[in-house]
Amino acid sequence: MADRFDVGKSSYHRSIKRVACALVDDIMPQVIQWPTGNKIGETSNAFSDISGLLNVLGAVDGSHIPIKAPKEIPNAYYNRKKYHSVVLLATCDASLRFTYVWTGNPGSNHDATVLRSSELFQQVDNLIPPMYYILGDSTFPLLGWLVTPFRDFGNLTRDQRLFNNSHSKTRQVIERSFGLLKARFRRLLRFEASDLKLIVYSILSACVLHNICLNMNEENFDYIEDDNTELYVNDVYRQHGHQMCGVRLRNEIMQHLRQLN
Repeated sequence: MADRFDVGKSSYHRSIKRVACALVDDIMPQVIQWPTGNKIGETSNAFSDISGLLNVLGAVDGSHIPIKAPKEIPNAYYNRKKYHSVVLLATCDASLRFTYVWTGNPGSNHDATVLRSSELFQQVDNLIPPMYYILGDSTFPLLGWLVTPFRDFGNLTRDQRLFNNSHSKTRQVIERSFGLLKARFRRLLRFEASDLKLIVYSILSACVLHNICLNMNEENFDYIEDDNTELYVNDVYRQHGHQMCGVRLRNEIMQHLRQLN
């Protein structure tokens, strides 16, 4: 890029950093927003139209962004897929727009660990009203505000299979969001820079531009598969009755789906 625009590499680097900081610090709060007020009902209704699940406020997942091995503690960034990365944790609505993004955690961190370190986890009581919840895959813990599928060991009941199908159909929006994000911004497929702060800002900038593109109805890109599936349970989430509350919520949703079918 420096050669194409006939500028020095240092000037190019400063320009990228200046634009990324402006996108993240000034524009991101206006473009990536958690649903509040009337948006709560609109978001929930849009998810309900997909497969009948009520009171869904978003879908959450983590995605690995490949990077060059950093000079400091490189092993921390070496993930289970055998390359160095940082994790992008995000939630989205039914229209594939990101409603929350968090990145910078080393690739060796599991999605559940990244979630626990995020502001979303710390501020969940202020973000998710009672009776509402978000959807996550089996890598996440089952909580009173985070609903995961039943684990399939070959003995699921008909109602449990019905729930899992509806859950999967609804939660796929976050995978599609990641796929569209990486199709638009191919730099996310591999960062050669060693400046981790700039990498974080670049990832967040791409998420901001992703939402802006959707707002402008620009969606002429092929999706890139983004599969981060892994069976994992973190016992730290079993504290304070959170899992029992999640079990009750998931069973109530399953009963609702049974009535629809």
